[in-house]
Amino acid sequence: MHKWSLLCIAAILAISSVGACAAHPYLIFHLDGVSSQDFFHELDAGHLPNIQRLFGEGGQIRHALSLYPGGTEIIYPRLKTGTSNGEGYSVGWGVLDREKGRVISGAQIVLGMLDHLPERSRGFFLYGVPGLQTLAALSLLNVPDILDTYGYAEVLWYGTDVQGHLFGPKAPRRLLHRFDEAIGRYLPQDALEDVNVILYADHGMSFGEIELVDLLAIVDKTLGPEVEYYSYPNIYLSCPEGLDAKAQALVAAGVDFVFYRDGSRVVGRHPGGTVYLAAEDRLVRYTFSGSDPFGYYAAGYTGEAWSKEEWLEFSKELKFPALPPNVYSYLQNPHVGDLVISLTLPKLLKSLAANRGNHAGLTATDLLVPVLFKGPDLGHLQGRDTMWLHELYTKYVSVDFAFVPARDQNSMKLLVTSQGLQLGLKLSPAHGVRGSLEIQGRHSAALAAEFDLYSSFLSRLWLGAGARLAGEGTSIFLQGTYELTLGRLAAVSRFSYHLGPPKASRCQRGTGMDPGQHKEGPLAQRQQPNPENFTLQNAFVSDYYSSVKAKGVTFGTAGYRTVCPVLWEVGCSTNAASHPISGRYLGSQSTSKSASCSSLYI
Repeated sequence: MHKWSLLCIAAILAISSVGACAAHPYLIFHLDGVSSQDFFHELDAGHLPNIQRLFGEGGQIRHALSLYPGGTEIIYPRLKTGTSNGEGYSVGWGVLDREKGRVISGAQIVLGMLDHLPERSRGFFLYGVPGLQTLAALSLLNVPDILDTYGYAEVLWYGTDVQGHLFGPKAPRRLLHRFDEAIGRYLPQDALEDVNVILYADHGMSFGEIELVDLLAIVDKTLGPEVEYYSYPNIYLSCPEGLDAKAQALVAAGVDFVFYRDGSRVVGRHPGGTVYLAAEDRLVRYTFSGSDPFGYYAAGYTGEAWSKEEWLEFSKELKFPALPPNVYSYLQNPHVGDLVISLTLPKLLKSLAANRGNHAGLTATDLLVPVLFKGPDLGHLQGRDTMWLHELYTKYVSVDFAFVPARDQNSMKLLVTSQGLQLGLKLSPAHGVRGSLEIQGRHSAALAAEFDLYSSFLSRLWLGAGARLAGEGTSIFLQGTYELTLGRLAAVSRFSYHLGPPKASRCQRGTGMDPGQHKEGPLAQRQQPNPENFTLQNAFVSDYYSSVKAKGVTFGTAGYRTVCPVLWEVGCSTNAASHPISGRYLGSQSTSKSASCSSLYI
């Protein structure tokens, strides 16, 4: 036992610590579907005191602009790459890929979006479901550990968007207040002194006196069989000719704006006339005939060709901020439809679950979002009031989202059980993979390998297999391990299924004779003993222990093991005509044992 202990300790201490080496890590808060208008209304009114305290002397960008058409599926993948809405296949919740002759569904769009989420942040997507928001709040307890391991921690608060769609403006306001309360209650702010902290919203949400518009019915009635595929805001036509007449027909049917490509320019039809967008050396010029629906000329614009930054600075306080470069860029994307339609308040798209609030429009409440920041590497953002949001990580902030640690934590544990001392060792050769060795007394050892199946801020699920060497109790097993961490408290539950070696027992069916007996004659030939019957000694084993962490050492506070043996008898009887397999259940029972432990994580 002493020899094994020394080997375990030497192996643990010989391996360097794991984690990111970033001098100033990044903590990022993603608010979903909160407009700049609504956010700063609550902040300025004093309704978000913990956010106010967290950012303290940091800065605020009140006019950050998301990409048209506003939506998480549009902006989030492009945030990580810095690409505009003129690139990428994600142009809505459904896309017709004409090159490959297939439709990219909403489910595929979601999976593509999840690929851009850090592995430990994907759980937040589920926490946006009403009723699960508490899990997103509790995740803040583990921010320091995530920062130490990865050099960044990305917290996504999806509930504001989901509930805004379902219940209207009061619901996301409540969820915004809950987010502020979670920061005050669960976030260890004393550990964030040298951390760069960023809070942003990915897009806005429009509410008000709503007139629901059934665009699917309008498109079907107006364009009929010419529609090859439709997913708001894109209409793909089987014959993309006569676009102006079709755009006018849609406007007459109740659509506010219909845009289409006309050579190198973009044309937009609306009830009061036509708008024209043209690009010259990456500068966009806006003109119109009829009325100016965006009010740019009344605000002082005189027809200049401007950069997207100039457009945003000029129109940041207007109802339609920087629409010309945003819409023009979107229409250059090869995956958008032949016609692009849009509604503005009070009209909202009628749908199954988003009838109280929506986005994917052209207005400030759809696209203008807040950005807050503080930290040692973010001083260059002080004084800035505008930003194109998709450039956050490529132009203004450098975060290595591709980083994953070389391996997971190695650990050693010591358990005192009713069967004596138990020593455990876990070594991780690569991230998401670990091997374990457990030694019980002098005559029992178990070796296993596990793979990380799912990870979040709160929990990790491992699946693996191994072998236990214990004399006649030798077995192979499959196991799953669930780890839950809440700040300094942790709990581990492990479930394994052990398959022991078969034990043979001779028997004879129907005669009552012992296997060694023998009689002469025909009857004896019919009463030959069966070959071996085997008893399979399987067992379900469940381990659980909880612990408290302090300065790298985990102290076990409670633990127990439940063993439920399951015995099966499997046999094979001989017959001139067949060789049937037979089996019967022999029974099971449960036993529980308690333990305490301490662990060292390196």
